[in-house]
Amino acid sequence: MKQEFIEKYYLGKEVEIDIGGSTTYRGIAAECNDGVLSLKWTIKEEGYTHIEIEKIAAMWKTLKSSRR
Repeated sequence: MKQEFIEKYYLGKEVEIDIGGSTTYRGIAAECNDGVLSLKWTIKEEGYTHIEIEKIAAMWKTLKSSRR
């Protein structure tokens, strides 16, 4: 996946990322620099996960539930 593609379509959006295997990551695509994507998350407190862009196998916008 290319950094320019992520910046254009996913920056600032809530996403899920598959890096292969059984691990997926979820958060807001907060920053993308030097080949690293930073995902912002809030579980109990704010934090970041940093993922090397070359390791990303698939990425998609998180679907919001239409239920209220």
